[in-house]
Amino acid sequence: MVWAQTRLNQTVLLRMRGMAFSVLLLPLFLAFSFTSGPQAEIAIDGVPGSVFAAVGAIAVVFPFSYMTIATSIVVRREERIYKRLRGTALPTSAIFAGDVLHATLIGAAQALVILAYTMVAADVPLPANIPLLLVAFVLGAAVFAALAIGTAGFIPNYEVAQIVALPVLLLSMFGSGMVIPLHVLPEELQRPAELLPLTPIVSMLRTAFLGRDFSQDAAPQVGLFEAFQVSAASLGIALVWIGLSMWSTRKYFRWDPRRA
Repeated sequence: MVWAQTRLNQTVLLRMRGMAFSVLLLPLFLAFSFTSGPQAEIAIDGVPGSVFAAVGAIAVVFPFSYMTIATSIVVRREERIYKRLRGTALPTSAIFAGDVLHATLIGAAQALVILAYTMVAADVPLPANIPLLLVAFVLGAAVFAALAIGTAGFIPNYEVAQIVALPVLLLSMFGSGMVIPLHVLPEELQRPAELLPLTPIVSMLRTAFLGRDFSQDAAPQVGLFEAFQVSAASLGIALVWIGLSMWSTRKYFRWDPRRA
């Protein structure tokens, strides 16, 4: 059932050319552009700017997965597909599983392409901590899937879903440390930026790849287990976002079309 939903989502996505471009190709274009910007020529937190930006660019797949999942949920709700599924024996988690799996598979494929490109174009080293890297990717997928489901209750239709996704994308790109370090932001913006849903994922990805603690000014080297310790705060922030999204889903999501 879940795999059938996933295949159906992909078929529908390919028929929507504008959406397909945004979901499939735009993340790759943005990620590739990050490694060739002006920041690539300077050192950031003790590493080449191109490497710093390239590792952060991998996280661009998560806000786009948010857009994919939120849009799919809104369309299915408005077409009463979810309403019909609620009348079956399927649990609620299984109803959303096809949308989440579809976006996660796309994100994983894009992340692999971005990783291969950055290792060649930006001379990004092999990940120093593969277990932490896997945790960061799974956590990023979970955070933005939960966020998409949690905010879908406020989105009335497909068109508005595209508009809502835009600030999520912009805040993720420019406020999460994906391209530029947070310490260059005005002081009054640094703390809010640290609490954005993508910021902890970017931090964990960089620690996993480069084996450094970027929460400290000198970005010292950290070992395998120490990397998990310094990522504890990031893990906590991400789990809070998942919890808030689950609360929002229970309180505000409705199975009936918003136009009804």
